[in-house]
Amino acid sequence: MAQKDERYMREAIRLARRGAGRPSSEPLVGAVVVANDGVAGRAYAGRRGQGATVISALDEAGLSPGQATLYTNICPCLDAADASSCISRLVENRPARVYIGALCSSHHQRESEEDSSSRRGPLDKMYSFCALERLRQAGIEVVTGVCEEECREANEIYFKYRATGQPFITVKFAETLDGRIATAAGDSQWISSPASLRLAHQLRREHDAIMVGIGTVMADDPQLTVRLVDGRDPLRIVVDSRLRIPDGARVLAGGAARHTLIATTNGINAGRAGELEHLGAEVLRLSSASDSSVVDLIELLDVLGRRSIASVLVEGGAGIITSLLSARRVDRMVIAIAPKIIGRGTEAIGDLGITRLGDAMTFSSIKTRRLGPDIIFDGRLTQADAERW
Repeated sequence: MAQKDERYMREAIRLARRGAGRPSSEPLVGAVVVANDGVAGRAYAGRRGQGATVISALDEAGLSPGQATLYTNICPCLDAADASSCISRLVENRPARVYIGALCSSHHQRESEEDSSSRRGPLDKMYSFCALERLRQAGIEVVTGVCEEECREANEIYFKYRATGQPFITVKFAETLDGRIATAAGDSQWISSPASLRLAHQLRREHDAIMVGIGTVMADDPQLTVRLVDGRDPLRIVVDSRLRIPDGARVLAGGAARHTLIATTNGINAGRAGELEHLGAEVLRLSSASDSSVVDLIELLDVLGRRSIASVLVEGGAGIITSLLSARRVDRMVIAIAPKIIGRGTEAIGDLGITRLGDAMTFSSIKTRRLGPDIIFDGRLTQADAERW
């Protein structure tokens, strides 16, 4: 593969990421049109007033058939309202070559009849079996797999949700150099730097929902918004098996309750649930986990998936993080490691039942970087240590 092809595909990936912040059930799509060794058109999904990304990029280029080379990070037309018409338009424009980074997820997609309409399963199948063949039959050269791993990572949330119907789970927390998320007295604000806090808000913007336990709400009273960056606030999810959340909590106050879901158990007091619903919150009653009175997190994730919540950012506490890791439901971990030592305190992860180093959870990819005084660890768990999809 020529270096120029990889360069243009990486430009398509960068464009695609500009669409982050839309619902995660929709793909991030970027397109670059090249002619005469230069970029003639660009587009990305989510840009105001734009149709299908690949067609918008070709329209911007304004080239005659056969003059353009199109680069797109994912199957063409995935963001089109009418995929068949979009493919027809693409054939009419007839670029000489189309480079595609990652094929769409339907090659290994699990779907059921009851959720295919919300997840557009039939359309995905059409992309897989028809789109590329129609392009080739029209005399358009199609090349796949350019920067494939980078392209797949850019749409890892979308691909998992299409394949499984389950939300992509990112766990994020800040810890000291000696692995504590709070002091022995429970003080945790602020372990990391302002730059790391801004990163946390960027991650919130990129996920459909943010989940915390009632312990985090009681200790920190977070707002769970994206106030430090531009974008939409995620759905707030508080896991609270006994409905201890106070009415004055910031996730409920000032109208915030209307965008807050409180996950609790079936046996909870109906009167207290009604009070929270009167504030505007949704109280979701779920089963208790085996041999305990806490919320069954696996059932909660199933419900979220059926509601088209394709991505969840988990910010604590330690009980929820530990439970999700034990259940192999975590896909990504982002940890801000602050250059501080406090000694005894709260650990982010509890007992996982691992007694041999050979059984330790590992990562398929790891990125680290400096952010202010902190070190950011960003890793994807290996499939053996996460839900297989």
